[in-house]
Amino acid sequence: MKYRKHLCVLILLLSITICSTAMADSKSIDLSFVDEDVRVVLHTLAIISNVDIIIDDSIKGNITMKLKSTNFENALFLITSAKGLSYRKIGESFIIEPADMGTTEIYKLRYIRAVDIKKTLEPIMNSLKLKAEIDEVSNSLIYSGSLTGCARIKRLLKDLDVPQQQVVIEAKVVAINKAKTKELGIDWSWDVTPQYGEYSAEQINIANGVTTIEPAKVTREVRKGVIQFGRNPEGYPYEFYYQAKINALISNGNAKILASPKVATINGNEARILIGDHIPVLTEKMEDGKATTTVEYIDTGIKLTYTPTITADGTITAKVHTEVSTPSLVTDIKNYRITTREVKSTVCMKEGETIVIGGLIGSEESKTNNNIPFLSRLPFIGTLFKSIYSSKVETEVIVFLTAKLIN
Repeated sequence: MKYRKHLCVLILLLSITICSTAMADSKSIDLSFVDEDVRVVLHTLAIISNVDIIIDDSIKGNITMKLKSTNFENALFLITSAKGLSYRKIGESFIIEPADMGTTEIYKLRYIRAVDIKKTLEPIMNSLKLKAEIDEVSNSLIYSGSLTGCARIKRLLKDLDVPQQQVVIEAKVVAINKAKTKELGIDWSWDVTPQYGEYSAEQINIANGVTTIEPAKVTREVRKGVIQFGRNPEGYPYEFYYQAKINALISNGNAKILASPKVATINGNEARILIGDHIPVLTEKMEDGKATTTVEYIDTGIKLTYTPTITADGTITAKVHTEVSTPSLVTDIKNYRITTREVKSTVCMKEGETIVIGGLIGSEESKTNNNIPFLSRLPFIGTLFKSIYSSKVETEVIVFLTAKLIN
């Protein structure tokens, strides 16, 4: 009896404070309570919002709160979160119950790794007081906690567990004699007349009263590398073809294709290419007053890492790291010295476009000993019968990168 009387008084007071707000916007609610029974607050909220609600009899405690211009579900979420409660929606009705009435669910992922999604959702799970484990064999996420929290995580998993678009990176790594790099156009003299790619006409499709415009597409079939720059009056880019120039240098012995790797990676994931060797490097450490020597293998040669991010319009933004490292044995210390040249950059390119990374210069030294047997070993005059020829060749490594999308 006392409970009903108390409730009637509260409803009367609230009706005065929220009248103007409810008239302006039926979804907007103002609530103000000081040390009030949480069951009374929830029941009042349901009456004001004209919502069916069931409150578990075990829910107890008081709450002090003040909310302004909020809606029913937001107010319900804040109240239940503050009191450690959970709620679930069945049809158009809400059931409020203690948070310890939880559940455990298993979500088998199809497109993303469980270990990755756990890291992504960890802050949200912590705020919802959920626990999560992964099963790598079945690629499943196992989470437990309140019914409300588990339902929210399940909705997020459905939105996130979708096929990821892939990017294929085609790389052509070319070593060119430094003295001949100008023949490839690395100085960007553009002495070759630029050409235009062939494009199909823009298509206008009308279906079910909806008009869609399909942009023009490249229709040329050129088995060459393409560098695009600038725009012609029609809005299409100028094109410069470099394949024939590379082949000419190779035929003259001034250039060499080191590799033409192709690798696919998922949107946002790193792709890595290494063309080189694992060089053993000796490292000395002092442990308990004793010197110990360990061997560490370091990758040398041409290293390329490529991390693409695909935007909504199909543009590819990529973080590119290119490194050329050359080991040389230092006889005095009986260890390797590694000379490194690297470039880090973030580029933006469209599908099928090619970027050029140059300026990675390496050098090779060689020695040739010529001598006359027996006579070259004679003391004092032996040097007259032998010769040492030293040569140093500098080459520039140029990397051509082309990215294509896989649907």
